[in-house]
Amino acid sequence: MSFWFFLSPESFQERVVLPGDILQHLKALRLKAGDIIVLSDGEGRAFYARLDYIRKEDAAASLLGEVETEVEPPLEVTLYPGITKGEKLDEVIRHAVELGVRRIAPVLTGRSVVKYSEKKGREKAARWQKIAFSAASQCRRRFVPRVEGPLSFDDMLHELASGREEIIIIPWEGEKERGFAQLARDFPEPPRALAIFTGPEGGISPSEMEKLRQCRGVRPVTLGTRILRAETAPLAVLSIVMYLWGDLGG
Repeated sequence: MSFWFFLSPESFQERVVLPGDILQHLKALRLKAGDIIVLSDGEGRAFYARLDYIRKEDAAASLLGEVETEVEPPLEVTLYPGITKGEKLDEVIRHAVELGVRRIAPVLTGRSVVKYSEKKGREKAARWQKIAFSAASQCRRRFVPRVEGPLSFDDMLHELASGREEIIIIPWEGEKERGFAQLARDFPEPPRALAIFTGPEGGISPSEMEKLRQCRGVRPVTLGTRILRAETAPLAVLSIVMYLWGDLGG
């Protein structure tokens, strides 16, 4: 199995000079001239490449041909996870990328314990994007999911109101009847794009839920009788929608 690396789209030429971070990985993996790797632009295209040389200060590879295997799900999912304390969200982002999410926008809600200054928010967003980048490389994604934010709850509402998502799924303990079996019956034709919003540790407030209900396509769902942790719920929902409409259902 070839090792997978990401480069900026403008880097792709017949012969590609590999940047320092990839050079270090090549050395750590003990790869040598003649070995085959995969280079992806992170925007949907990936190419087999043969290493021409690995020197102390630089390395280069020649493109051989495009990778034909499709690894991206047909369903585009935007995940809006409520921001939690500590590093729980790091794991949510990492596993969401593995499951096939296309975009992640963490949200500061009324019940979020943590609050970020503008500077801290930028630092967090940069950290989250690095985590997504690493996870995309590990599971050989063609796309590196964008991680944006942190968004305010009102900013998320604006996005949902103006977005193209056909369904907005919200796991909520106040919903007692509609589960995913009913949701699947409501949408027998697979949607092309959907959004998922999950609350932080304190859940979604009644006033927030009332605002959400005014957005087109909102579907509150129950996840059963047990209350899931804030870091468990988004991954549970993402796994189910990828089974129903993505590429995990066989």
